[in-house]
Amino acid sequence: MIESMTTGSEMTTIKVPVALRDRLRALAEEQQVTQAEALERLLDEASDPRIEQYVSSAFDRWAPALEQLA
Repeated sequence: MIESMTTGSEMTTIKVPVALRDRLRALAEEQQVTQAEALERLLDEASDPRIEQYVSSAFDRWAPALEQLA
């Protein structure tokens, strides 16, 4: 996941408090990755598996109705 998102050429700047920027910088240095890669890892780790379960369950419940619409 990290490779696909950080190898693109589109970049942007986000405004964060200095203390947060410093924490991200320290984490990136500790992991020997870029700040973008460190942030992406944090986001990936923070994903809630219950969301995927909910979406899967909802799809299963709606599948018959969606099939009729197709």
